[in-house]
Amino acid sequence: MITTMTSFILLKTNSFLLSMNKEDNVNWFHGKISRETAERLLKEEGEDGVFLVRESNTSPGDYVLSVLHQGEVVHYQIRRHGEDAFFSIEEHTTVHGLDTLIQHYRTDSNGLVTPLSGVCKGQPPPHESRTQGTTNLLHRATHAGELNIVSHILARGHYQGRDAKNQDGQTAVHIAAKAGHDKILEKLIDSGATVNVRDSFGYTPLHYTCQNNLPSTTELLVTRGHANYQMRHAPTGQVPLHDAAMRGHIDCIKVLLKLRAPSHPRTLAKDTPADLAKHYGHMDCYQLLKNYKPDLPTTTKSQWYHGTLNRDEALKTLEEYCRQHNITDRASDGVFLVRYSERHRHPYVLTMLSANTPYNFIIRSENEWLFIDDGPLLESLERLIEHYSAVPDGLPTRLATPVPPKTKPPLPDFSTMPRNKKKKLKLTKADTPDSQLTSPSSATNNNAFDLLTRNLSFSSDFSMNDTLNNNDGVSGLDDGETYKVPMKNTAVVSLAENYNEISINSDGQLSTLQEFIPMSELTLGPLLGEGEFGSVLRATYSPPNQTPMQVAVKTLHVQHMDTNKREFLSEAKLMMSLRHRCIVRLIGVSLGPPLAMVQELVGLGSLLSQLVSGTCTQSEVRLWARQVAEGMDYLERCRFVHRDLAARNILLHTRNQAKISDFGLSRAVSTDSSYYKASRGGKWPIKWYAPESYNYGTFSHASDVWSYGVTLWEMWSGGKQPYGEIRGVEAIQLVENGQRLEKPDDCPEEIYDIMLECWAYSPEARPTFARLVAAFTQHADYENISQLVHECDDVHV
Repeated sequence: MITTMTSFILLKTNSFLLSMNKEDNVNWFHGKISRETAERLLKEEGEDGVFLVRESNTSPGDYVLSVLHQGEVVHYQIRRHGEDAFFSIEEHTTVHGLDTLIQHYRTDSNGLVTPLSGVCKGQPPPHESRTQGTTNLLHRATHAGELNIVSHILARGHYQGRDAKNQDGQTAVHIAAKAGHDKILEKLIDSGATVNVRDSFGYTPLHYTCQNNLPSTTELLVTRGHANYQMRHAPTGQVPLHDAAMRGHIDCIKVLLKLRAPSHPRTLAKDTPADLAKHYGHMDCYQLLKNYKPDLPTTTKSQWYHGTLNRDEALKTLEEYCRQHNITDRASDGVFLVRYSERHRHPYVLTMLSANTPYNFIIRSENEWLFIDDGPLLESLERLIEHYSAVPDGLPTRLATPVPPKTKPPLPDFSTMPRNKKKKLKLTKADTPDSQLTSPSSATNNNAFDLLTRNLSFSSDFSMNDTLNNNDGVSGLDDGETYKVPMKNTAVVSLAENYNEISINSDGQLSTLQEFIPMSELTLGPLLGEGEFGSVLRATYSPPNQTPMQVAVKTLHVQHMDTNKREFLSEAKLMMSLRHRCIVRLIGVSLGPPLAMVQELVGLGSLLSQLVSGTCTQSEVRLWARQVAEGMDYLERCRFVHRDLAARNILLHTRNQAKISDFGLSRAVSTDSSYYKASRGGKWPIKWYAPESYNYGTFSHASDVWSYGVTLWEMWSGGKQPYGEIRGVEAIQLVENGQRLEKPDDCPEEIYDIMLECWAYSPEARPTFARLVAAFTQHADYENISQLVHECDDVHV
């Protein structure tokens, strides 16, 4: 028998159901079915281009797109990036929402074997995987504050819609937090609803409680929901404490400080909450934040500080601790120690393991504050370790297991610490003669390879001028020393020497860079792509008294803003001087926040997508190869080193015009130098790098030539992944053992000969880009595309 209360709840539930929107027609999702079942379902449909999406059986959180083409089923892995429903197929464009991704491939193949057409009917994809869902019953009940209805919905076994997003990308947790519905929020948290999630505006539920002055809800989210108080608003870099401070919500500030949130986090503009409180006239909040003294840390140096250790000793110490305590690879996440390093003026280095990969982070100091990268300013080393033990805040994982030091003599004062004598690092591998291009010497530079496998975790860098992230230097090199590849001009220079022409006035405006674009002149449109370092959006640029134009805007992610504004703008100024039809034009920059580059919009997408589509002719590929060589020859004459030349970074303006793009890694070299020395972190495209680049962090026009050879291989292999599925470190070992990529099936011998010349081990043995342009222009086999080339030569950008 149904009770009166239950009847009341069901009646109200029905009224909510009547007002719900209908589900969008995206019924192509089939859950966790097997590969064989997917193939059977698609073949039963029989129509070319019919498709379905299923959960990955091998990679939790990922999906698989299965599509029928010419009677066979092709499967594509859909990778999830982060926790906010960003997806990509292989290395192609990253988009927000599984539904948006599928729509992207329904309008054009964009690199697939065929455009997606017919739907193999299933069910809608999970709400948490979609860009924007529909307002469902739980959203409406939460908004109305109907605790009984929310309880009834969540009581239905394993309710799958608790993390569904509405049209604003907000979950029920967002809605409850904004309204201060604490009882409903408790129910949602207890049901397992996700708390650390951003909506379409970039805010988490905790941001909203601090904006709306809801201290009790703020405390509930952190204490019961384990909300991350350091999650940032992407466009500004603000954490919830910034929001509370700029609005004068002192009670929320007190709650966050009580819960051990750092008092001095920094925005993209390097503003602390105290700065914002003062700027907006909230002097009570300003005084509280300025004078705040946190409780004594619960951790001590004796638990994790090891004194003087170098990188190798620190790693061995972590590995030995894991062996002694039977800590497996997966359980090693967050094992850490802190050491003293003589190599830098900032003496402390945090060494840690994540996914069995070592990471090293310099702990910097400024006016008695300590910080890592763009993290918060912290009062002491103990407080810093306590903070990163609570939240990862930019580290690969939070610190979990401290490794105690062995008994050692006390550390002498820094001022009297003896310095090691400088030692030269010598190259032990002989240069490969031209006669051995197809089968170079198998003698391996073991020192260089060991150096790489110890220190390069595909997110490392090489030391110079104390600009480090995730590494504290190359083993065997002291401060100021670099390995110099034998060439006529071998000086390695710092970028700072070349960037003296920029000027920024007291208002933060540019006085010498004419191409400054105010954000007010940009109307941002849809997301075109998402990468490790930033996002690319379509936009309309409307300069005063001029016709609006369509452009692409590249913004930088918060965690990659360690480069200061002056250096960013100085490099942009140099890049804006580049004018060539085979290079994507950089129109200007915006100071933001965030800092952004505005460049011409190139309509046909990446060369890689076209190659994978299988629709490219030999004539087109030869033409593109020549145009890329022309663009790189121009960069060489302008003394620019690209550092990331690959098919994914070549864009097609038309089928007859390729343009080099993505200068995020490019650097200028001085007029008396042929080399640039890498000094910043980030994930490196190792499979495209020359030996001197992955071994010593040295880049030149000759190393760009090596990358050009790999790009040619991509072109003639139909966009295949160089070296297949093997890891980058394994590809390096093949190169060091004298092996090279094999000739693609449909590649002419003379083209493969050019690739092999580009892959000469010695930089001096590689051709120049001018020679490569000539090779693709003068050869008799290219006469059949000469007219096409001339037509393209008439196009000026």
